[in-house]
Amino acid sequence: MATSSKEQDFDKPVSLAWVPDDQSLWAVTQHGRNILSLDPDSKSVKLVFQSEGPLCDLHLIPGTSRLVALQYKPGRAFLFEGTSSTTAPDISTVDLPDHAVDITSSHHGKYLYVLHHWNHRVSILERSDAHGTRSSSQYTLKSEVQLPFAPWNQIILPDLKTWVITSAFAGKMCILNLQTGRIQNTLKSPVHNIRDLALSPDQNTLWMAHQLLHPDATTLRGDIQWGFLMENKISGFPLNDLAVRFTHQNAVQPMGQLERPGNAAGDPEAVLWTDHGELLVALAGVGEVAILYEDSTTSARLGVGRRPCAIAYDPAHRRAFVANSLSDSVTIIHLAPKPRTTGIIRLGPRKQMNQIARGERLFYDAHQSFHGWFSCHSCHTEGHANGRLNDNAADGGFGAPKKVLSLLGVVDTAPWSWLGERNDLMHSIHESIETTMGEVSTREKTEALHAFMKTLAPAPALRKSLTELERAKGMSIFEKMRCDECHSPPHFTDPESYDVGLTDEVGHTHFNPPSLLGVSQRAQWLHDGRAKSLRSVFEEHRHMIREDLSDLDLSNLLRFLESL
Repeated sequence: MATSSKEQDFDKPVSLAWVPDDQSLWAVTQHGRNILSLDPDSKSVKLVFQSEGPLCDLHLIPGTSRLVALQYKPGRAFLFEGTSSTTAPDISTVDLPDHAVDITSSHHGKYLYVLHHWNHRVSILERSDAHGTRSSSQYTLKSEVQLPFAPWNQIILPDLKTWVITSAFAGKMCILNLQTGRIQNTLKSPVHNIRDLALSPDQNTLWMAHQLLHPDATTLRGDIQWGFLMENKISGFPLNDLAVRFTHQNAVQPMGQLERPGNAAGDPEAVLWTDHGELLVALAGVGEVAILYEDSTTSARLGVGRRPCAIAYDPAHRRAFVANSLSDSVTIIHLAPKPRTTGIIRLGPRKQMNQIARGERLFYDAHQSFHGWFSCHSCHTEGHANGRLNDNAADGGFGAPKKVLSLLGVVDTAPWSWLGERNDLMHSIHESIETTMGEVSTREKTEALHAFMKTLAPAPALRKSLTELERAKGMSIFEKMRCDECHSPPHFTDPESYDVGLTDEVGHTHFNPPSLLGVSQRAQWLHDGRAKSLRSVFEEHRHMIREDLSDLDLSNLLRFLESL
């Protein structure tokens, strides 16, 4: 599996599945592009299949031994039988739109549901054969659902009528009718980084791993230390009033404590309930798994590998498996008679990391903040932005919280910060570690993070299919409104700061224009997030509107912006 290069990237195991019928464990790797069969007893690893693109999810169709592996780009699903046979399984392939990130199923695999991240949509696939007894069953696209946000997680509720989808970058949730695919309700909460969803053992409560960034707190050490700035949480929302309770104030909390001052739980990533009422939480930022209990205040935390991001469970042997994406390993945890780690399955030889891989580890490491409360990823989700406001010293002081900026494409968008006062990216990274995260920076850390950030391409455009005429119409309005004076191609930004008719809480009136590349992928707009949609930037807030726009002109402008 490993190459002969001395400096390598991680294979990155990102999803696991335990097949009870066959007592077999499976994994997919993102960078390695592998489907792997793992033996927890011998700790052996068998390569079953290598895909063309990065793999991102692995789903066991309930009530069967059929597995579906999901490829991010080009979008593709691979279906096969999860058996530990010595012969390679037959794998059938379904082509999908790109940016596929999550897959689930209903009715014993009759329907598959695939989330497409940057496309803001879901593909619903229907199995063509009547009984679906073969892994080679053919699926065809039944329908697509357009979503009001970039999705990340989904779950089908026990009534088989309700389907919940949550956003990647802000605390948004859609409740859909499973039969029709129609959105019934879109909910918003001040939480962010909703990373996983799980139903309680009694099937009455939806639990999620998330974070909560408080805009009224500062990045001073005192606010970090006591959890005033960032909280890492596991919250439960009763299904009987999910639409009402989807706020962090009304959520149910576990009886046990997930984190405390001095021992924070940075970046909760995966959640799993066992059949014995244990709640397992992968704490990706601190390299641990927390174990909480349904009816007890007892809790435990066990060290695993770097960036644990997925959990699978073997009920017969009371053991859990944890995928450590930045250690290329799977940790085995036995839960009885008391929780303990009992082994590690290594997916290949240890690698000597290159500079980019070192930077990636640092980016997702909450130990780079005071007491492990948050990582770079906590605010810059997957390199993008968490859709929240933060009051840090990037604008020279406190008192004016501003929207977290995306780091996608960041190396080409100097200067940095909303006021445009940081002209050296290396220095900006150094300052962020010391003044925002409350820890000590070094040149080695700064250089590694800089190398990783150079790999972050701008977010893809939401609208990819403009004709030449449509693009020309939109560009004409863009230039007529003189938008290009501040947002000039090719990066659609500018090194200067401008008075755009806005004033922050401490009196700043000049702001550096953020790049418009990927502008359609943001959760809110303008420096304080006052605009909740791209349309409202112009209609409600009349941002730099010098003359009224007709409905047609505004539509042409928005289509153009959504194509950047």
